Amino acid sequence: VDGGQVCEGTSLVLPPCNAFLRRCLYETIEAEYPGLILERADNHPNGGAARNQIRVIRLSPAEKESRQTRIRLDEWHKLLQDTLGFTTVFRAISDACNGKSFTKERIEEFLEGRVRDPSVPDDAENGGIMTGRQIPIVIHNGLMDLMFLMTHCHHPVLPDEFEDTKKVIRKYFPCIYDTKILSSEYSDAVIQGGSSALGELYTVVCNDELNLDVPFKPPPIANQGADGATEQAHEAAWDAYMTGCVFSALCRRVIASKYRRVNGNVSLDSFLHNSRDDILRYSLGLNKIYMHMSLYTIDLESTSGPIGLHDPLTNGLSVETTFLVSGFNCSVSTRDILQSLMNVSRNEEELLQHLKYEIIWLNDTSLLVGTKVEEEVALESLANKNIIASHVRNKLHAGLGSVKILNLVEYFEDLKSRKELPVKPVSSGFAGSIFSGVKRALGLGEKRSSEEGGIEGQRRKRMRVG
Repeated sequence: VDGGQVCEGTSLVLPPCNAFLRRCLYETIEAEYPGLILERADNHPNGGAARNQIRVIRLSPAEKESRQTRIRLDEWHKLLQDTLGFTTVFRAISDACNGKSFTKERIEEFLEGRVRDPSVPDDAENGGIMTGRQIPIVIHNGLMDLMFLMTHCHHPVLPDEFEDTKKVIRKYFPCIYDTKILSSEYSDAVIQGGSSALGELYTVVCNDELNLDVPFKPPPIANQGADGATEQAHEAAWDAYMTGCVFSALCRRVIASKYRRVNGNVSLDSFLHNSRDDILRYSLGLNKIYMHMSLYTIDLESTSGPIGLHDPLTNGLSVETTFLVSGFNCSVSTRDILQSLMNVSRNEEELLQHLKYEIIWLNDTSLLVGTKVEEEVALESLANKNIIASHVRNKLHAGLGSVKILNLVEYFEDLKSRKELPVKPVSSGFAGSIFSGVKRALGLGEKRSSEEGGIEGQRRKRMRVG
């Protein structure tokens, strides 16, 4: 053995041995000599030993206190270094999204520790206006990813109010596209008629037979094999690659279908950076984010609207033509609802011939009926909204009897008048602010009796029809 005096107490480095024997030595020495400290020899500040050796240390009380102080400082500095590295990347991405510029010289100064930020400061001579272009953040169903970034790089606790949380996200990322929204709400019938899962979208946009008018060739990457999409799905780098490809391909399809006649062969880069925000919102869903298992599409720019409905309903639904139906018998099933609604004669309005429905059960005696029409139909027309509302009410009353039917605007106004509209979220934080108010207002999450309707009845009621 080789022993000697080092900076902390007296130490002894044991001979090299395999992992099994090292474990035996750790357990035996710690049991018989609890006053000694054992550690990997190569972890010691002075080093000089191999990874398969153990250092045994004997310390005085003062040396033990000094050692604990050193370990705490080392852990603290390591934490700061790790956090600083991630936060720096986050800040750089946020700066790029906010339109700040980056230069080679500035980044070199940052890496050398001469400046605090990697981006070029705002142009003071130009009134503080950013001199670069806003680089959009592209996500796919990325709400939870954004929340992770906010809680780890902004503050561990997000605001209680939903609207305040939206402002925080926009402060860091003022330009966001969600390919989940782009595919399900802003794309053509081929895309909307298929799955919006990332892997399946990627397969569709790379299929030459489905993209004859707007061909898309994904850029090659070094580690992409013949079956790379199957083997690498859900890995961060591969998912990011697929998200970028899907965004590029879907945007090209939208531009080709809506703007080619006006602007000729406008490039995606030119369209994204030279178009007004209202055009980008209308065409590509700028700053609209998908929220899983929700009636709503999160709109980061929306701060007003009907009571309780600052964010738009998802997937083409409208607050005026989405109805809360309650007060019917618990034996009613989804099939009964659809049979009543779809009982349309040829003599009725043509609009009603092509009406589609989405049935969402809240509990055994209440549900939501959402109505959707073809893209070409102007649902914004008050006359069309009145036709749909009258149709839904008449058909459901005829099929279900005396039931209560309110559209969502009427429902939330009714709650407000009775002072039952939740003002503060039941649970704290962002998630509570999203779900609790709507759940309380619409009765979501109420306990359902297993005796009412039976298991089969419950299964039929869980159906969601798009």
